[in-house]
Amino acid sequence: METIELIIHSILRWLVLITLFVHLYCLYKGFFQNKPFSKFNRIFSHITVGFVHLQFVVGLYVFYTSEKINIFLENVKDSMPIYELRFFAVEHTSIMLLAIILITIGSFKSKRIEDERKKYKTQIIYYTIGLVLILASIPWNLSPLFRY
Repeated sequence: METIELIIHSILRWLVLITLFVHLYCLYKGFFQNKPFSKFNRIFSHITVGFVHLQFVVGLYVFYTSEKINIFLENVKDSMPIYELRFFAVEHTSIMLLAIILITIGSFKSKRIEDERKKYKTQIIYYTIGLVLILASIPWNLSPLFRY
C-alpha cells in the first residue's frame, strides 16, 4: 500500500533531481565561462541543499514507519539475501545519507572560500558526486511510484 509519506518522498525526488541538475548546469557554466559567483548561485545553492535536506527528513520518516524496514530489522540475518529488503534497509539508506553529507559539506565549504573559481570547483565536485550517488541509489526498478 502506498502511504502519503512515500508518495511525498517520491515526488520530492524529482524536485531534488531538478534542482541538482539546474544548479550543476549553472555551476559548470559559471566555472567554464569565468563568471563571478553570483547571489543567484548562493541562493540556488541554499534551495538545492534545502530540498535535499527536506527529502532526507521525509525519507527518515518513511524509513522508521516502513513495513519493509521492520521486517528487515526483525531478522537481519535472514533478510540480507532478499534484495528488496536489503536494498531499502542498507544500500539505499547508506548511499543516500552519504550523498546528503557530501552535498552539505560542499555547500558549507564553498561558503568559506573567497576565490570564486575554487568556490565553483568545490561545489561542482561535491554536488556532482552527490548527484551520481543519488542517481545510483534511486530504486528505479523497485519503485511502484516511478510514475510520480
